[in-house]
Amino acid sequence: MSRLRRGLVGLVVITRPGNVLLTAVSVAVGGVCAEARWGSPLVLACLSAALIAAGGYVVNDLFDLEVDRINRPGRPLPRGDLSLRQAGVWAITLLGAGPLLAWTLGRATGLTATGVAVGLVLYAAYLKRTAFVGHVLVAVMSGTAFAYGGMVGPRTDTSLVPAILAGAFHLGREMFKAAADWLGDRRGGLRTMAVRWGVKKTCRLAIVPLAVVVVLSPLPTVWGWFGSFYLITVTVGVDTVLLYAMYRAWQSPDMKTAQRLADLLKWDMVAGLVAVGGDRWLNWLPLIGR
Repeated sequence: MSRLRRGLVGLVVITRPGNVLLTAVSVAVGGVCAEARWGSPLVLACLSAALIAAGGYVVNDLFDLEVDRINRPGRPLPRGDLSLRQAGVWAITLLGAGPLLAWTLGRATGLTATGVAVGLVLYAAYLKRTAFVGHVLVAVMSGTAFAYGGMVGPRTDTSLVPAILAGAFHLGREMFKAAADWLGDRRGGLRTMAVRWGVKKTCRLAIVPLAVVVVLSPLPTVWGWFGSFYLITVTVGVDTVLLYAMYRAWQSPDMKTAQRLADLLKWDMVAGLVAVGGDRWLNWLPLIGR
């Protein structure tokens, strides 16, 4: 593969396209929950969030280069597919374009997008190296994607349901990721939760936010906000997986298990999106033609 082609591929790979797509879908689902009409405002919201998420991943890799040489040597920067300068310019471009698009939608979306972009930089530069604050920040920003999509619809409050559940879900997954990255983070001098408190304790503490999701997930149906499709899908597709993850985290709290559970929960996000988005779909369809 030529150096130019490696560089172009690297620009795509470093943004984690799969994760970026999940971010855009989360914003769309938030819009669906808020009864937003399908059109340019919702599309722009999804696009701006995707650009910001992509930029956040690039910034994260810039600050984690030495750690990634141990934890993830196959990423574009450790492998030499991109230079630090190329990645830096790419990050600035993405993190500049995302909030710029958001401001065209209004003040609320502009402020939210700008705040998330700044938060991602702070996380990569400083907060990721803390014991707990960084994990909480990522969880909050992940949940914000749903609320952000809800800002373009008339019922923003409804989008807060998946936002809260997603925040707790991501907090547990971030803790598993910290446990999985213990070796590289320790050698890199980082003071993450796993480095300070140990892999075993971190894995078991991750059970707490996941248990919160399991306990709270039926309530939107009980309170009449969501229907039976949501309840069945979230119970079978999300909660069952979370219960398994909680069991494995208690029985085998080690780095290998933590990595497997972090990967498993990434796919479980899709089930959650289907549960929320699918339930609201029939209510949202009539709004398309308005």
